[in-house]
Amino acid sequence: MAARDEGWVYANNARITTTFLGLAMFFLGIGLLAVLAFGDEAAVAGVAFLTLAVFLLVFSLLVFLPRLARRGAVSFSVYSSRSVEEVEAAVRSVIEASGRTPQVEFVKSRSKHPPRIVTAEGVPARFRIEVTRHPARSEIGADWTEIVESFPSRDEAEAQALRDRITARLAGEMPPAQ
Repeated sequence: MAARDEGWVYANNARITTTFLGLAMFFLGIGLLAVLAFGDEAAVAGVAFLTLAVFLLVFSLLVFLPRLARRGAVSFSVYSSRSVEEVEAAVRSVIEASGRTPQVEFVKSRSKHPPRIVTAEGVPARFRIEVTRHPARSEIGADWTEIVESFPSRDEAEAQALRDRITARLAGEMPPAQ
């Protein structure tokens, strides 16, 4: 099974993070306003809003901020049942076919298979390749490889073409012409 079955999934990590932080600030403001404006009569409601604000703030800081740092502002991801080495070779070969020289960095990790980041000069995206569990197919012991294509701010047409060629390479096909 290759990446073609799942398709690339879009995530705007910056928007998700700012939305949750904004909601936290909104509830914080409502809670403070309720307590300051209405005093003791609104203390219970104010504390409820403040509690919700603190929860959203801590949740954002623990979940979405690390995701933003790891994946970038905008990302696309796809799962493959192939090994990390096969996926890395597919990504490298697609970048080489586009006339660029790929560079692979190994991220420090305690995992047996440390994540790899594949970049190339002139390509705005970077590819993070790591072993993970597929969320829809959580068989015990079934490791999958996730490819995350990260962007500094937004998607470009060249990135879409790279994703299509990587998907074709993982499916065992020759990638489409450039």
